[in-house]
Amino acid sequence: MRRRAEQTTVARPVSKEGVGLHTGERCALTLLPAGGNAGIVFVCSPGEAEAPLPAEAPLPEVPATAEHVVETDRGTTLGTPGARVGGVEHLMAALYGMGVDNVRVEVEGPEVPACDGSAREWVALLRQAGRRRLGVEREVRSLGDVVWVDGGPGAAWAMAAPGRGGLSLVVGVEFEGTVVERQILWMRLTRGRFMRELAAARTFVETKDLEGLRARGLALGGGQENAFAFGPEGYSGPLRFPDEVVRHKALDLVGDVALCGWRLEGQVVAHRPNHRLNVALALALREAFSPPAE
Repeated sequence: MRRRAEQTTVARPVSKEGVGLHTGERCALTLLPAGGNAGIVFVCSPGEAEAPLPAEAPLPEVPATAEHVVETDRGTTLGTPGARVGGVEHLMAALYGMGVDNVRVEVEGPEVPACDGSAREWVALLRQAGRRRLGVEREVRSLGDVVWVDGGPGAAWAMAAPGRGGLSLVVGVEFEGTVVERQILWMRLTRGRFMRELAAARTFVETKDLEGLRARGLALGGGQENAFAFGPEGYSGPLRFPDEVVRHKALDLVGDVALCGWRLEGQVVAHRPNHRLNVALALALREAFSPPAE
């Protein structure tokens, strides 16, 4: 079944600068209004293209759909043969949670700015931009059957199932031997609940993994201003929510599943989710909703 509503975009351009979580490099982006059915498209600066571009050539564009995911190691990277943009998941979650369907995202640098490691600053930026209705019908895809994705080793799995009243999330995490242990979150996702209960949940790392990440050239822009750590003894600092770990996993899930390209009505359930699993679910949803081949 398909339920219809009206598509939106940002009402005015807004910009933000910062550093990339993994590269530590300066990054900036601008959100620009887009027309109906344009979707979310990332536009890379010439410096991020894989080869030099002629002066008159248009900037390379990367549609924000699951087929364009090229990396899921500690973040979600979109790419085409012409460009790559890393760390898109928190911005994508904010766009979905705030109900923005169409936007042109012009990026300078290899990543989306990390901000404070959550989607809170993206929500503030989108509220500054405002929303404009486009007079074009929005497709809301209602799940009619269960879509299941197995995450392989580690007992990770995710599924989407029928449900009513918008999108509901059930997310569970396990970090045995740490202060986190097990956490579970159930949430019916609305704009208000996204802003109050999900957007501010920050990215995190297990203390035992930090040295290995930096040895692989990751988390070079991470610090107390945009992440927290935990281990057997406790957390590296105060939390924003008692269950901030599972809330951030739910935030990532929303941003990655948004790469299916539609608003969803139903339930998404994930056990020990990660970016690879989330994107696999988004791909499975795109396949489930694609028209049958003639």
